[in-house]
Amino acid sequence: MSRQLTDNPIIKHLIGLSRHHCAQILSSQGVGSIEFGHWLAIPSQQLLLVFRHQQCIAIDEYRLAA
Repeated sequence: MSRQLTDNPIIKHLIGLSRHHCAQILSSQGVGSIEFGHWLAIPSQQLLLVFRHQQCIAIDEYRLAA
């Protein structure tokens, strides 16, 4: 896990939670997110939450396209 992920305790603790719960937590903290497919994107952090069976199983970084 990268330094960026470990610096944010809210993001780090989303593993294992449901998609709905993750979205609620992010929203309550004022963090915008975008739901699509098996992912929940957090643009401000350039992160993707990866879901399997509606449960967060991984957090991955992404880079913005030029």
